[in-house]
Amino acid sequence: MPLARLFSRFLQCALAAAVLLPLVAGAANLPDASQPYASGTRDDGPGDSATPHALKAGIERLRTGTWWEANRKIRPELAQVGDLMFLLPLADRNLEPSSDAIGRVQRLREALRSHLTREPAGWSRLVAQVRAQRVKAGDVSAVLLADALVNEVRYRDGTDGSYYPPARFFAESGVCKDFAVAKYLLLRDAGFDIARLRLVSLAPRYNNTPDDWHVILVVQIDRASEPLALDSPSAPPAKRAGDTANEASASIGPSALLGAILAGREPAEAVLRAPAGPLTAPLSRSGQARRPLATVFNELGSRSFERAAPGAPRRASAAGRSANAMYVDEMGEPWKVDGSGTFPKWRVVDDQSDALAKRGPAASLVRVAAR
Repeated sequence: MPLARLFSRFLQCALAAAVLLPLVAGAANLPDASQPYASGTRDDGPGDSATPHALKAGIERLRTGTWWEANRKIRPELAQVGDLMFLLPLADRNLEPSSDAIGRVQRLREALRSHLTREPAGWSRLVAQVRAQRVKAGDVSAVLLADALVNEVRYRDGTDGSYYPPARFFAESGVCKDFAVAKYLLLRDAGFDIARLRLVSLAPRYNNTPDDWHVILVVQIDRASEPLALDSPSAPPAKRAGDTANEASASIGPSALLGAILAGREPAEAVLRAPAGPLTAPLSRSGQARRPLATVFNELGSRSFERAAPGAPRRASAAGRSANAMYVDEMGEPWKVDGSGTFPKWRVVDDQSDALAKRGPAASLVRVAAR
């Protein structure tokens, strides 16, 4: 009997092991609950292949695009630069910023410092309503509202070279640069990341037109859509029904409608019924799409897209006279200008040694060098 009972217990244990062992093995192969689930799809992040691909596409646009030459500088068109102004860092240790770019960043920072100590009356109402519009309808709607609100300030030519903070701009009016700064600070105060905001300096297309410089604000909503251009009016807002004679004849300051919004008598959305000035548009469809771009900047720094125009062509040998002309740029490096007028001033360098040395997300980044 003892042997029979012992044998019976052995059979029970063997049966239990046969049932439980596969379950334990399966549980050991399950992912840890603390680890993220790895599916077949993934969202491309900054270090993934999406960023190098977008960089290469932007560089190719510049390589094959139209560059304008004026006052011994060549510059690409705004729409051809496109999202490249956000993909390239503002501070590049390999490229010294121009004196113009340095000056623009300094003037913007001075306007910001002044703005932090003094705001226009009613500014907090504008900020609150732009922020509420963003929560209610998204970033695009908030940008449209901010653009329309600032464009209600009357345009006034003849200002000095400084960047007016909103308090001075609302009191005295201003030109394109002052509209752009006010929009930048309004979106900044409403919670937009400054990495998605670029002030853009547009140059004249031809020589001897120093007054044709223009400044606008460009906003990147997301990486999947084209950046938006926020332009400024060049004339006072049109008279609206209900404007008094004094309001209609005023030459500086906010329009009657913006004055009512600042005072809390009208909601900010009232400006969207009949916006003043150019409407917000994607870069390629904006009125400035074909303007030459000189510099992009914000309070963090700048990046110049202009290059020195080619010098005199090198002396060609008899055997090479039929080839394309060879020029020398400001760095002393040669480059060619073909019959279509293409200026190959940019190149993409994929540093394989860095990629091998640095595994992980950084290995997929593309280093961009300028000729």
